Amino acid sequence: MSDQDVTDRVTRAAARAAEEAPGVAFLRPGLAELVRGTALPHLKGTTAPADPPRTGGVRARRQGTQGTPRAGWRLELHLAVLDGHRALDVTRAVRAAVTDAVRGELAADTDVTVAVTVTDIA
Repeated sequence: MSDQDVTDRVTRAAARAAEEAPGVAFLRPGLAELVRGTALPHLKGTTAPADPPRTGGVRARRQGTQGTPRAGWRLELHLAVLDGHRALDVTRAVRAAVTDAVRGELAADTDVTVAVTVTDIA
């Protein structure tokens, strides 16, 4: 499995976990994703139907080198919180859910760092 395949799996798992966390309205793609067009579906059949959907609002990167004590993943999520929910509670729930989801995709002892930025209240 290629590095890009693993990154895609991690990103999709993180997005699913974040969207299911209580108080999350939606994931918000960043400006870079909008400019590159990765936050929106591809137009006019440029993407094969078997291609997985893009996950705006989640950025996943490897940290360190595979097999070293500092190897792991850093995930950055940007999301909107539902009105009536405390942003602090939502970010804690998202952080825990994403960490568990990523470790479920990889290995239970994988070092996972999750940064959550609340960009809006919906």
